[in-house]
Amino acid sequence: MWPIFRGFGAWLVSLDAARPVSTLGRVIVSGGQGQGRSQSFPFPTRHAALRRGSVAYFDAGEGESVVFVHGLVGDFTHFEHVLSPLAGRFRLAGLDLPGCGLSYKPRTRNTIAGYADTLLEWMDERGMRSATLVGHSAGGQVVARAALEAPERVERLVLIGAAGMRRYPPGTPWLAETLLQPWVLARTLDRLAMPMLDRVFVARNAYTRKFVKDQLDRPIHPTIDEMAKVFHDLAKDLVAPTILENAHRFAMPVLVVWGEKDRLIPQESAAEVAAKLPRVIMKVIPGCGHLPMIECPDEVVRTLDGFFGSSVSAPEVTRTIPA
Repeated sequence: MWPIFRGFGAWLVSLDAARPVSTLGRVIVSGGQGQGRSQSFPFPTRHAALRRGSVAYFDAGEGESVVFVHGLVGDFTHFEHVLSPLAGRFRLAGLDLPGCGLSYKPRTRNTIAGYADTLLEWMDERGMRSATLVGHSAGGQVVARAALEAPERVERLVLIGAAGMRRYPPGTPWLAETLLQPWVLARTLDRLAMPMLDRVFVARNAYTRKFVKDQLDRPIHPTIDEMAKVFHDLAKDLVAPTILENAHRFAMPVLVVWGEKDRLIPQESAAEVAAKLPRVIMKVIPGCGHLPMIECPDEVVRTLDGFFGSSVSAPEVTRTIPA
């Protein structure tokens, strides 16, 4: 059972590992839209009223729509270093998923399927008939689910260190949901956070140092209880092999991006999925961990540029993107 705790703990650490343990439980209320997110994000935060509540989002630029979906208990500012180089060439957009960031906090259970429905509803609200969907970690599973439900609305699919790529032993979903109770997580995530930091980042560079500093400097949002709820809600879904079992159904071009030193999900799992996708390019980024868009954003931008400019025919599996 420890690998499940370790893996889920590391997903959570992608947002909160660098915060001082003694402050994780504090509730800080402020009126600013920058609460709990990067202050250097290049686009303003907006809010949209959907059927179940208000979601925070950004939407900037003109041209082909590219939508970014963050990972477990993250927020859309995690893509800030990737977005600026793409600005001016695309319509760039993304949202905080329910329960995360500045979006509404549901009392009912959050699910990957529910997140996919919210994503498609938000695209309707923004007038996006179709888009390229980019998802990281749990967000990769969300955009994949949206692509399965509404393939006509997904021009391309980008999966960055995505969940849903591997099979776990039988009984793991039940164990994850049963043992990872919110009250347990609220008491243990603060102690797991700091040790898990080394499992998320490999490089110590200007990007990762900024991420750590941002976490230390800014107010805490969402609260530890809110994060524990999302963590518990998604535990069962995140160990489901959604992408692996449905790989043959993704007819659109797919880019699989993996950090060579991602310690959460083995590279072999990504390669297995890539081999089953009809139209795919696989890019492994050397010396990079589970958050390539934060740790190695320059390489991610080059990879996206190559993918957007490529013609992916079946079958095509490669470890490099054409220059």
